[in-house]
Amino acid sequence: MSTLLPFHKAIIEEIHDPATSDLLILTRGLGLRRIICTLMKIYDSNKNLVLLVNASPEEESAIGEELGITGCRRPGLRVLGYETPSKERQELYKQGGLISVTSRILVVDMLQGDIPVHLITGLIILHAERITPLVAEAFIVRLFREKNKIGFIKAFTDQPEHITSGMSPLKNVMKELQLRRVHLYPRFHEYINKTLERRRADVVELSQPLSDSMSDIHSAIIQCMTTTLSELKRSNANPDLDDLNVENAYSRSFDAIARYQLASAWHKVGPKTKQLINDLNVLRQLLSYLLSYDALSFPAYLGTIIKSNTLSASGAARVHQSPWLLTDAASMIFDTAQRRCFKYHEYRSDLAGFEKLAVNLARIPEYIFPHLSGFATRSADLCVRHRCQVKRNTWGPYEPRQRSTAAIILMLRGQP
Repeated sequence: MSTLLPFHKAIIEEIHDPATSDLLILTRGLGLRRIICTLMKIYDSNKNLVLLVNASPEEESAIGEELGITGCRRPGLRVLGYETPSKERQELYKQGGLISVTSRILVVDMLQGDIPVHLITGLIILHAERITPLVAEAFIVRLFREKNKIGFIKAFTDQPEHITSGMSPLKNVMKELQLRRVHLYPRFHEYINKTLERRRADVVELSQPLSDSMSDIHSAIIQCMTTTLSELKRSNANPDLDDLNVENAYSRSFDAIARYQLASAWHKVGPKTKQLINDLNVLRQLLSYLLSYDALSFPAYLGTIIKSNTLSASGAARVHQSPWLLTDAASMIFDTAQRRCFKYHEYRSDLAGFEKLAVNLARIPEYIFPHLSGFATRSADLCVRHRCQVKRNTWGPYEPRQRSTAAIILMLRGQP
């Protein structure tokens, strides 16, 4: 493990005392895992029973590997999963040390008495930003405090943005974890700022401009969002909605803010308003998927939107459809998305035309063909009509009876 930075040491000095329970909120990217591993190394002993809760499998693997590098190998971090029998878990609890256990298993062991709660030295809880009254970790803390008044609780999070929305989010997290001390370390904190100012990073900013098609789709999505937001404000005389604008559409909590503004009267909100709020969420996702999806996946996702607005889950026709799908901007989104995928060429269905068709089809990669189902059907019909045979995903002529003036449409991969 790399050397601790000065602000890491300052944080550990504040929270390492097992007689105190703390919540640490650290800016993302400042080495929270390094702090957790150092803290667990301090508590690594057979006389202690320290439980790591709410860690993902990837985090368990990374923390265990980092603890092994620091020398915590006998036994190190032990992971209890669903495949671990109850008797084996009881033996591991009695042996002490560092144990990572899922929240569900820990709740069951606490309720059944398989774990000596009064002997637990402390809990280390990750992802404290997810703590609500309904999660298993809050129930674990209540069970823990009923039988253990002296054990510590150390909670950590490096996603402070999740504790900035809602009604008193930090207060609710500390209430559910039964904590009274919180340590905030933003990037502009004095200790962190001094450490990072010693050597400034050389930042090179690279930007990739949008293609013409992507720019057209982006503008059309913004226009749909503007129309939807105007309709939402027109149908609801709520002054708080005036603060919503399209500039906030790039925020992940854009639709959540709209729901929060109407939370006091949500039971009075009609299905049309709820549909408009859901449309804002869909359009915001389209802005993100436009940049992350490829030229074939994006129109495929648009197809799912059309299907979800056409039929309900039971298969019946939907009554309340998304109004933005009926606008000209929506037509531009779908048309431009299709043009990003395919170009349209015409080939005469005579012998020379089919030879050229077979050559072009042979150049198309095989993974493209599932997206050309409509084309494949039309091509197969024409091939049967002209007695053509199909070999290796290519259509070639086979003694056509006569020349024909019919045309065949071939869809090839276009430019993004």
